[in-house]
Amino acid sequence: MAAASPTDLDLAVRAAWLYYEDGLTQAQVASRLFVSRQTVGRLLESARQQGIVRIELDAAYLGAMRLATRVKETFSLADAIVVPTAIGQLSRERTNERVAAALAAYARRHLHPGAVVGLSWGDSVARALSMLSEESLDGVQLVASTGSLSAIDEVLTRSPGVIRRLRTLPAPLLVSTPEVASTFREEGAVREILDLARRANLTLTGMGAATPGGSAVLAGVTTDAEVRAFAEQGAVGDMLGEWYDVEGRVVETDWSRRRLGLSLDELRELGNVVGVAGGVEKVDAIRGAIAGGLIDALVTDEPTATALMARWG
Repeated sequence: MAAASPTDLDLAVRAAWLYYEDGLTQAQVASRLFVSRQTVGRLLESARQQGIVRIELDAAYLGAMRLATRVKETFSLADAIVVPTAIGQLSRERTNERVAAALAAYARRHLHPGAVVGLSWGDSVARALSMLSEESLDGVQLVASTGSLSAIDEVLTRSPGVIRRLRTLPAPLLVSTPEVASTFREEGAVREILDLARRANLTLTGMGAATPGGSAVLAGVTTDAEVRAFAEQGAVGDMLGEWYDVEGRVVETDWSRRRLGLSLDELRELGNVVGVAGGVEKVDAIRGAIAGGLIDALVTDEPTATALMARWG
Protein backbone atom coordinates (compact mmCIF):
# COMPACT_ATOMS: atom_id res chain seq x y z
CA MET A 1 0.00 0.00 0.00
CA ALA A 2 1.34 3.44 -0.90
CA ALA A 3 2.35 5.72 1.96
CA ALA A 4 -0.43 8.05 3.06
CA SER A 5 -0.02 11.80 2.62
CA PRO A 6 0.27 13.92 5.79
CA THR A 7 -3.29 15.19 5.21
CA ASP A 8 -4.70 11.67 4.80
CA LEU A 9 -2.78 10.47 7.84
CA ASP A 10 -4.11 13.35 9.92
CA LEU A 11 -7.67 12.59 8.86
CA ALA A 12 -7.25 8.86 9.58
CA VAL A 13 -5.96 9.58 13.10
CA ARG A 14 -8.77 12.04 13.82
CA ALA A 15 -11.43 9.70 12.45
CA ALA A 16 -10.05 6.78 14.47
CA TRP A 17 -10.01 8.81 17.68
CA LEU A 18 -13.54 10.09 17.24
CA TYR A 19 -14.91 6.67 16.34
CA TYR A 20 -13.02 4.36 18.72
CA GLU A 21 -12.23 6.65 21.67
CA ASP A 22 -15.17 9.08 21.68
CA GLY A 23 -17.69 6.46 20.56
CA LEU A 24 -19.22 8.54 17.77
CA THR A 25 -21.04 6.87 14.90
CA GLN A 26 -19.54 6.98 11.42
CA ALA A 27 -22.21 9.51 10.43
CA GLN A 28 -21.27 11.74 13.37
CA VAL A 29 -17.56 11.45 12.52
CA ALA A 30 -18.35 12.42 8.93
CA SER A 31 -20.20 15.51 10.16
CA ARG A 32 -17.30 16.52 12.42
CA LEU A 33 -14.70 16.11 9.68
CA PHE A 34 -16.87 17.52 6.86
CA VAL A 35 -16.49 14.38 4.75
CA SER A 36 -18.89 11.70 3.53
CA ARG A 37 -19.75 8.61 5.57
CA GLN A 38 -18.08 6.47 2.87
CA THR A 39 -14.86 8.48 3.34
CA VAL A 40 -14.99 7.81 7.08
CA GLY A 41 -15.19 4.08 6.36
CA ARG A 42 -12.13 4.31 4.15
CA LEU A 43 -10.25 6.35 6.75
CA LEU A 44 -10.99 3.81 9.49
CA GLU A 45 -9.83 0.95 7.26
CA SER A 46 -6.67 2.92 6.44
CA ALA A 47 -6.07 3.44 10.16
CA ARG A 48 -6.23 -0.32 10.73
CA GLN A 49 -3.96 -1.14 7.79
CA GLN A 50 -1.32 1.38 8.89
CA GLY A 51 -1.32 0.16 12.48
CA ILE A 52 -2.83 3.38 13.87
CA VAL A 53 -5.63 1.23 15.29
CA ARG A 54 -5.21 -2.35 16.48
CA ILE A 55 -8.34 -4.26 17.38
CA GLU A 56 -7.70 -6.85 20.08
CA LEU A 57 -9.97 -9.65 21.22
CA ASP A 58 -9.85 -11.04 24.70
CA ALA A 59 -8.68 -14.63 24.24
CA ALA A 60 -10.77 -15.67 27.22
CA TYR A 61 -13.89 -15.22 25.10
CA LEU A 62 -12.45 -17.27 22.22
CA GLY A 63 -11.71 -20.00 24.74
CA ALA A 64 -15.33 -19.93 25.86
CA MET A 65 -16.67 -21.02 22.46
CA ARG A 66 -18.46 -24.34 22.61
CA LEU A 67 -16.09 -25.98 20.12
CA ALA A 68 -13.06 -24.74 22.06
CA THR A 69 -14.51 -26.20 25.24
CA ARG A 70 -15.09 -29.56 23.51
CA VAL A 71 -11.52 -29.66 22.21
CA LYS A 72 -10.13 -28.73 25.63
CA GLU A 73 -12.14 -31.38 27.45
CA THR A 74 -11.81 -34.14 24.85
CA PHE A 75 -8.03 -33.90 24.69
CA SER A 76 -7.45 -32.92 28.34
CA LEU A 77 -5.75 -29.65 27.43
CA ALA A 78 -5.15 -26.84 29.88
CA ASP A 79 -6.72 -24.47 27.35
CA ALA A 80 -7.94 -24.27 23.77
CA ILE A 81 -8.56 -21.20 21.64
CA VAL A 82 -10.56 -21.58 18.41
CA VAL A 83 -10.81 -18.74 15.89
CA PRO A 84 -14.30 -18.53 14.35
CA THR A 85 -14.80 -19.36 10.67
CA ALA A 86 -14.75 -16.40 8.30
CA ILE A 87 -17.03 -16.01 5.31
CA GLY A 88 -15.54 -17.41 2.11
CA GLN A 89 -12.43 -19.44 1.39
CA LEU A 90 -9.38 -18.07 3.19
CA SER A 91 -5.87 -18.24 1.83
CA ARG A 92 -3.17 -19.92 3.90
CA GLU A 93 -1.67 -16.52 4.67
CA ARG A 94 -4.99 -15.05 5.86
CA THR A 95 -5.66 -18.11 8.00
CA ASN A 96 -2.22 -17.72 9.58
CA GLU A 97 -2.93 -14.06 10.30
CA ARG A 98 -6.21 -14.85 12.06
CA VAL A 99 -4.71 -17.65 14.15
CA ALA A 100 -1.67 -15.50 14.95
CA ALA A 101 -3.96 -12.72 16.23
CA ALA A 102 -5.59 -15.22 18.60
CA LEU A 103 -2.17 -16.45 19.75
CA ALA A 104 -1.07 -12.86 20.43
CA ALA A 105 -4.23 -12.25 22.46
CA TYR A 106 -3.62 -15.44 24.45
CA ALA A 107 0.05 -14.62 25.06
CA ARG A 108 -0.79 -11.15 26.43
CA ARG A 109 -2.54 -12.78 29.38
CA HIS A 110 0.79 -14.29 30.46
CA LEU A 111 3.09 -11.33 29.83
CA HIS A 112 4.43 -9.39 32.79
CA PRO A 113 7.76 -7.88 33.86
CA GLY A 114 10.20 -10.70 34.52
CA ALA A 115 8.43 -13.23 32.28
CA VAL A 116 10.55 -15.39 29.98
CA VAL A 117 8.86 -16.46 26.74
CA GLY A 118 10.40 -19.31 24.76
CA LEU A 119 9.88 -19.32 21.00
CA SER A 120 9.94 -22.20 18.55
CA TRP A 121 9.80 -20.65 15.13
CA GLY A 122 6.83 -20.81 12.83
CA ASP A 123 5.03 -18.29 10.65
CA SER A 124 2.12 -17.87 13.07
CA VAL A 125 4.44 -17.42 16.05
CA ALA A 126 6.38 -14.69 14.26
CA ARG A 127 3.19 -12.95 13.17
CA ALA A 128 1.84 -13.10 16.73
CA LEU A 129 5.00 -11.45 18.06
CA SER A 130 4.65 -8.65 15.51
CA MET A 131 1.16 -7.96 16.91
CA LEU A 132 2.33 -7.42 20.49
CA SER A 133 2.60 -3.83 21.67
CA GLU A 134 5.63 -2.28 23.33
CA GLU A 135 3.63 -1.92 26.55
CA SER A 136 2.75 -5.62 26.71
CA LEU A 137 6.42 -6.56 26.29
CA ASP A 138 7.70 -4.27 29.02
CA GLY A 139 10.17 -6.23 31.18
CA VAL A 140 9.64 -9.43 29.17
CA GLN A 141 12.50 -11.57 27.85
CA LEU A 142 11.98 -13.37 24.54
CA VAL A 143 14.27 -16.30 23.89
CA ALA A 144 14.61 -18.67 20.95
CA SER A 145 14.22 -22.35 21.73
CA THR A 146 15.80 -23.28 18.39
CA GLY A 147 18.18 -21.91 15.80
CA SER A 148 16.90 -19.20 13.48
CA LEU A 149 15.02 -19.30 10.18
CA SER A 150 15.60 -16.57 7.59
CA ALA A 151 11.93 -16.60 6.53
CA ILE A 152 10.91 -15.71 10.09
CA ASP A 153 13.49 -12.92 10.31
CA GLU A 154 11.65 -11.10 7.52
CA VAL A 155 8.46 -10.98 9.59
CA LEU A 156 10.24 -9.75 12.71
CA THR A 157 11.97 -6.86 10.94
CA ARG A 158 8.62 -5.08 11.19
CA SER A 159 8.75 -5.34 15.00
CA PRO A 160 11.71 -3.40 16.45
CA GLY A 161 10.32 -3.83 19.98
CA VAL A 162 10.49 -7.60 19.59
CA ILE A 163 13.98 -7.50 18.09
CA ARG A 164 15.29 -5.49 21.04
CA ARG A 165 14.03 -8.05 23.54
CA LEU A 166 14.80 -11.21 21.58
CA ARG A 167 17.75 -13.44 22.39
CA THR A 168 18.47 -15.84 19.55
CA LEU A 169 20.84 -18.73 19.01
CA PRO A 170 23.84 -17.58 16.96
CA ALA A 171 23.18 -20.34 14.43
CA PRO A 172 20.48 -21.60 12.04
CA LEU A 173 17.92 -24.27 12.91
CA LEU A 174 19.74 -26.84 10.77
CA VAL A 175 23.46 -26.91 10.08
CA SER A 176 25.35 -28.82 7.42
CA THR A 177 26.58 -31.86 9.39
CA PRO A 178 26.17 -33.54 12.78
CA GLU A 179 29.77 -32.59 13.55
CA VAL A 180 29.05 -28.89 13.01
CA ALA A 181 25.95 -29.18 15.20
CA SER A 182 28.01 -30.81 17.96
CA THR A 183 30.55 -27.98 17.80
CA PHE A 184 27.82 -25.34 18.10
CA ARG A 185 26.26 -27.10 21.08
CA GLU A 186 29.55 -26.75 22.97
CA GLU A 187 29.61 -22.98 22.50
CA GLY A 188 28.91 -21.03 25.68
CA ALA A 189 26.60 -18.57 23.92
CA VAL A 190 24.44 -21.42 22.62
CA ARG A 191 24.26 -23.14 26.01
CA GLU A 192 23.34 -19.86 27.70
CA ILE A 193 20.39 -19.22 25.37
CA LEU A 194 19.06 -22.78 25.66
CA ASP A 195 19.39 -22.72 29.46
CA LEU A 196 17.24 -19.58 29.48
CA ALA A 197 14.70 -21.27 27.16
CA ARG A 198 14.46 -24.14 29.65
CA ARG A 199 13.30 -21.63 32.29
CA ALA A 200 10.53 -20.12 30.15
CA ASN A 201 7.22 -19.30 31.84
CA LEU A 202 5.48 -19.54 28.47
CA THR A 203 6.61 -21.27 25.26
CA LEU A 204 5.01 -20.58 21.89
CA THR A 205 5.54 -23.15 19.18
CA GLY A 206 4.31 -23.74 15.67
CA MET A 207 3.51 -27.20 14.32
CA GLY A 208 4.29 -28.29 10.79
CA ALA A 209 2.63 -31.13 8.90
CA ALA A 210 4.38 -33.95 7.07
CA THR A 211 2.55 -33.09 3.86
CA PRO A 212 3.63 -31.66 0.49
CA GLY A 213 3.91 -27.90 0.56
CA GLY A 214 4.01 -27.82 4.35
CA SER A 215 5.37 -24.96 6.43
CA ALA A 216 8.92 -26.36 6.53
CA VAL A 217 8.92 -26.58 2.73
CA LEU A 218 7.55 -23.05 2.37
CA ALA A 219 10.23 -21.77 4.75
CA GLY A 220 12.90 -23.28 2.50
CA VAL A 221 14.17 -25.64 5.19
CA THR A 222 13.37 -28.86 3.36
CA THR A 223 11.82 -30.32 0.21
CA ASP A 224 8.63 -32.23 -0.56
CA ALA A 225 10.71 -35.31 -1.33
CA GLU A 226 12.43 -35.18 2.06
CA VAL A 227 9.11 -34.67 3.85
CA ARG A 228 7.63 -37.68 2.02
CA ALA A 229 10.58 -39.76 3.24
CA PHE A 230 9.93 -38.62 6.82
CA ALA A 231 6.23 -39.45 6.44
CA GLU A 232 7.13 -42.96 5.28
CA GLN A 233 9.01 -43.33 8.58
CA GLY A 234 5.80 -42.48 10.43
CA ALA A 235 6.24 -38.73 10.90
CA VAL A 236 3.06 -36.62 10.97
CA GLY A 237 4.48 -33.31 12.17
CA ASP A 238 7.53 -31.31 13.17
CA MET A 239 8.24 -29.02 16.07
CA LEU A 240 11.53 -27.55 17.27
CA GLY A 241 13.09 -29.06 14.15
CA GLU A 242 12.24 -32.60 15.26
CA TRP A 243 9.70 -34.89 13.59
CA TYR A 244 7.22 -36.96 15.57
CA ASP A 245 4.53 -39.57 14.92
CA VAL A 246 0.82 -39.53 15.68
CA GLU A 247 1.51 -40.59 19.27
CA GLY A 248 4.04 -37.81 19.78
CA ARG A 249 7.07 -40.10 19.67
CA VAL A 250 10.25 -38.71 18.11
CA VAL A 251 10.98 -40.00 14.60
CA GLU A 252 14.74 -40.12 14.13
CA THR A 253 15.73 -38.39 10.88
CA ASP A 254 18.74 -36.66 9.41
CA TRP A 255 17.40 -33.51 11.04
CA SER A 256 17.79 -35.04 14.49
CA ARG A 257 21.55 -34.93 14.20
CA ARG A 258 21.85 -31.56 12.44
CA ARG A 259 19.38 -29.42 14.38
CA LEU A 260 20.11 -26.88 17.12
CA GLY A 261 17.66 -26.23 19.92
CA LEU A 262 15.75 -27.82 22.74
CA SER A 263 14.64 -31.41 22.16
CA LEU A 264 11.04 -32.56 22.19
CA ASP A 265 11.80 -34.48 25.37
CA GLU A 266 12.88 -31.20 26.98
CA LEU A 267 9.74 -29.50 25.66
CA ARG A 268 7.62 -32.10 27.46
CA GLU A 269 9.19 -31.03 30.76
CA LEU A 270 8.21 -27.38 30.32
CA GLY A 271 4.98 -25.91 31.63
CA ASN A 272 2.61 -23.71 29.66
CA VAL A 273 3.59 -24.73 26.13
CA VAL A 274 1.15 -23.28 23.60
CA GLY A 275 0.96 -24.92 20.18
CA VAL A 276 -0.42 -22.95 17.24
CA ALA A 277 -1.56 -24.50 13.97
CA GLY A 278 -4.02 -23.44 11.29
CA GLY A 279 -5.16 -25.65 8.41
CA VAL A 280 -6.92 -29.02 8.32
CA GLU A 281 -3.80 -30.64 6.87
CA LYS A 282 -2.26 -30.27 10.35
CA VAL A 283 -4.87 -32.36 12.17
CA ASP A 284 -2.59 -35.39 12.62
CA ALA A 285 0.32 -33.16 13.66
CA ILE A 286 -1.89 -31.54 16.31
CA ARG A 287 -3.10 -34.90 17.56
CA GLY A 288 0.47 -36.20 17.82
CA ALA A 289 1.57 -33.11 19.76
CA ILE A 290 -1.33 -33.55 22.20
CA ALA A 291 -0.92 -37.33 22.56
CA GLY A 292 2.80 -36.94 23.21
CA GLY A 293 2.32 -34.30 25.89
CA LEU A 294 4.24 -31.78 23.80
CA ILE A 295 1.74 -28.94 24.25
CA ASP A 296 -0.51 -27.82 27.09
CA ALA A 297 -2.73 -25.44 25.13
CA LEU A 298 -3.84 -25.21 21.50
CA VAL A 299 -4.63 -22.21 19.30
CA THR A 300 -6.25 -23.09 15.98
CA ASP A 301 -9.06 -22.17 13.59
CA GLU A 302 -12.59 -23.50 13.53
CA PRO A 303 -12.31 -25.78 10.44
CA THR A 304 -9.16 -27.37 11.88
CA ALA A 305 -10.74 -27.86 15.31
CA THR A 306 -13.81 -29.40 13.67
CA ALA A 307 -11.65 -31.78 11.63
CA LEU A 308 -9.62 -32.67 14.73
CA MET A 309 -12.77 -33.62 16.61
CA ALA A 310 -14.13 -35.59 13.64
CA ARG A 311 -10.94 -37.58 13.15
CA TRP A 312 -9.66 -38.02 16.70
CA GLY A 313 -12.39 -36.85 19.08
